[in-house]
Formats: sequence, C-alpha cells, structure tokens
Amino acid sequence: MNPTLPCWHCAGDVAIRALFCHGCGSIQPPGEVDPFTRLGLPATFELDVAAIDRQLAGFVRILAPARFNGKGERAAQLAGEQRAAREQAAAILRDPAARARALLALADAAPTRPGNGGQWEIAIAAAPDANSRARTLKQVKDAMAAELRLLLDAFRLGDLALAATRLSRVETMAIAVEAARRLG
Repeated sequence: MNPTLPCWHCAGDVAIRALFCHGCGSIQPPGEVDPFTRLGLPATFELDVAAIDRQLAGFVRILAPARFNGKGERAAQLAGEQRAAREQAAAILRDPAARARALLALADAAPTRPGNGGQWEIAIAAAPDANSRARTLKQVKDAMAAELRLLLDAFRLGDLALAATRLSRVETMAIAVEAARRLG
C-alpha cells in the first residue's frame, strides 16, 4: 500500500513520493522516502553512477525554477525543496558507504555509526613525519577500497549482518582519512 498525504493546495490524497497532485496539479513538498524511491531507482547496492545522474537530470529539468515562474511563491519554494531533496538523494546514492547505510536502514539492519577512526586514526596520528603519515594514509585508503569490495560481496550474498560489519569498518576508515586531512 502506498501511503498518502493531503495535497497542500486542494487537500486531495497524494502519494507520499508524488511530485504533483493528481487532482489539482500542484507541486507537493518532498515526502519522507528513502533515496532510492526518491530517484525512482531500484534499492540495490550495485547502482551505476550514470543511471543516478540520468535520473537526477530528469528531475532537475522537471523542477527547473523557470517552470514555476508565475505559479506562486509556494510552488517555487516547493520546487526548490524537491530539487534539494533529489540532489541529496543522488549524493547519498553516489557514495557507496552512504548507499550501503541507506540499504541497511531499509532492512532495519543499519549499524551504529562509529564515533572515531579507531586503529587507523591512531596509526595516522602516530606517524612520526609527513612521509610516514602519507604512507599510512595510503594503507588506510587501500584497506578501505578492499573493504568496499567485501561490502559488495556481502550484499551479493544477501548477508546483511556481514554488510553491516563491513560498513562499520568502511565508515571507521573514512573517519580516519578525514582526521588525516585535518592533520595536514
């Protein structure tokens, strides 16, 4: 069953993922939906970035500010909110870790977000000089790329618990990489 909300303009029932009211044609505010639904893409880890970009480009054309000239301030505002929501969804789906988190959230299997970069952050911070830090950072990035491949395998196997574990490792490494950037 598709949940509905009342149209802000005519109070008719509108599907939560709809852009426009089928009754009056008014643009609707973005509903609370996952990024896959928002862009009309399958909820899978293996998404082609070009497909994400094509979907976003179509919505950007539909929601272009010029199309809402003369339709009122509220319509222009809602079109902007819809564009922003779709751009945010595309950003999530382009990032493999964020896409994995979105998939796991759909299955109520998302792990707790890590609070720090763990052993990787410590290794980077403990490096005695810039060259050592750069080598350690490269090792972390290489390990992160390997972990992303293992994350893909976990999704292919349908093992959400393993995918959650792999995602936690990737996110921890990402925190360590960000900490390294702050160190310079």
